Amino acid sequence: MPALQELIDSFDSERKTAFIALFQRYHFTESQKLEIAKSEADLRQWKEESFLSLADYNEIDGRKDGRKGDAFIKALREYMHALRSGETDYSAFIPEVHPRPKNRIIPVDKEIVLGRCPCPVDGEKTRCCKLVTMDPVEQCAFSCSYCSVQAFYSEREIHTVSDLEKKLLSLQVPENVWHIGTGQASDSLLLGDDYGTLSALSSFARKHPEIIIELKSKSGRDVFNRKYPENIVFTWSLNAPTIAEKEEHLTAAIQKRLESAARARDNGNLVGFHIHPMVYFKGWDEEYPELVRKIESLFSPDDVMMIGIGTLIFTKSVLKRLRENGEESKVLEMELTPAAGKFSYPLSVREKMFRTVVNTFSEEFRDNVFIYLCMEDPSLWLPVLGREYKSDKEFEIDMKKHYFGKIAKIRECSASR
Repeated sequence: MPALQELIDSFDSERKTAFIALFQRYHFTESQKLEIAKSEADLRQWKEESFLSLADYNEIDGRKDGRKGDAFIKALREYMHALRSGETDYSAFIPEVHPRPKNRIIPVDKEIVLGRCPCPVDGEKTRCCKLVTMDPVEQCAFSCSYCSVQAFYSEREIHTVSDLEKKLLSLQVPENVWHIGTGQASDSLLLGDDYGTLSALSSFARKHPEIIIELKSKSGRDVFNRKYPENIVFTWSLNAPTIAEKEEHLTAAIQKRLESAARARDNGNLVGFHIHPMVYFKGWDEEYPELVRKIESLFSPDDVMMIGIGTLIFTKSVLKRLRENGEESKVLEMELTPAAGKFSYPLSVREKMFRTVVNTFSEEFRDNVFIYLCMEDPSLWLPVLGREYKSDKEFEIDMKKHYFGKIAKIRECSASR
């Protein structure tokens, strides 16, 4: 079974020997062997003790029914469920970080292609805004433990599109495109304007005032020594400080991200925030509300175009990669519940977290900033936000109305100066 062998090969020699001994000791099906290996990979990441050394072998060996392998699996599942079902405890978790080496930035001659939001494509299983994506930079130098970008591009290289401005200005944009995001394949501000990325996007934005260009970042980089078109909106991914510190490696601290957002606001642009991915950990109900209060202390509703909220979502391929690379992280110490072809927290946990964040915002913010759920089940909208949409198209229309309403106000202020 290739998937099993690939996973076992990712362990050190001591754990490999333990697997061999266990599989010789009891009879397991191939699927049970894979379940054991996956569980051990998760325990390795969480810095929890191996169940292979914790199992009560005397009790299992004493069984008279001959189902010793099944008894081991039952005990393993109970142990893993106990760890996954509650709030993740980060209090004693200090991960050993191995930053991914990105020692080469390479301009590449490739065409700019417009892509689509990574929401499910087969039906409206999540409420999707139909964001159009653009990738002027591919790969990221940050080392967020949950990131899926790392799986798609060369591990040691960051690619930036050469002659970007020329290619953007000659790009044929379909008439229905109104919102383009550049933060899917890399951090939008990772390279600043070192390779002309921001200059090229500014030229594109000026040519297409009917399109909103959204830049998304976890950096604190100061790129606000010059003016940008009003239809460029700078947004930051924010998280609880515990998660930023222990899972979002090499990124700017939350306070630095907020300070960078304040510079963008002071420079004349709208800003936005993605409170995403929320993690269900011990202390979440204190740290996320405090994050909301920090946002409101620094920004008025007129400064903020939108606030997106979401949580951890994994595909099978990302789960496989996270387990094989063995990097220390607790993001998978959660109930992996099926969610629109992917895996996330149970709906009840997501609703509780999202309601807490939304209800912490003042009524003024809730009434004047477009707050939405990102890549989430449509059933969560009404209990969390007090509104819902019958279709993705209805959601997109409402988002567009609110976004361009904010852009119009910014343009009015600029014209009156």
